[in-house]
Amino acid sequence: MKKNKFILTSVFVVLFGFSSFSQGGGVWNFDYSMGFTMGETKDFISAPSFRGLSIDGRGFVTNSLTVGSSISWNTFYESDGTVTNDIGNTGVINGYNRKYINTMPLMVNSHYYFAQTTIMPYAGISVGTMYIDERNYMGIYYIQNNAWHFAVAPELGIIYPFGNGNTGINANIKYNWAAQTKDTPTYSYLTFNIGLSYVF
Repeated sequence: MKKNKFILTSVFVVLFGFSSFSQGGGVWNFDYSMGFTMGETKDFISAPSFRGLSIDGRGFVTNSLTVGSSISWNTFYESDGTVTNDIGNTGVINGYNRKYINTMPLMVNSHYYFAQTTIMPYAGISVGTMYIDERNYMGIYYIQNNAWHFAVAPELGIIYPFGNGNTGINANIKYNWAAQTKDTPTYSYLTFNIGLSYVF
């Protein structure tokens, strides 16, 4: 039941964000995402992620301020090769060790645009929920932790339009932080995102 409530809340968050396009103008961003773990997350997996995507829709509520929502995904992976772990009085276990973290933030956001000329620098913050699935494999066996977390993600970026058209390049850096739950730790990572923007 608790998991279903989180899923319904996440859907509401996304729909609320997309419903904010009140003045008929806004920005769509379609980005490739690279992730770099931080803090406790880096203790589990230190390797960067080059598997990530992000879709972001924002609607202008004033000339400089947007409100919207986003959904994204990053996969982190690291292998320690064949390892031997001591499991106390029962002996040792030997196997090929590999670790995964899959993250899927669903958030509402607000961004302030400092200019809308030949470049569009902006700063913003996203708030919502993040589903995280962590797996630690030893051979064919694994330990899994997965949960929905409260999440916050401040962001700095820039849109560089192509000429006088509606499309351009979007580039941003985002700090993703997910609060600990009863059974899972805090997660944090940086993402560097680059892709296409459509401004309308």
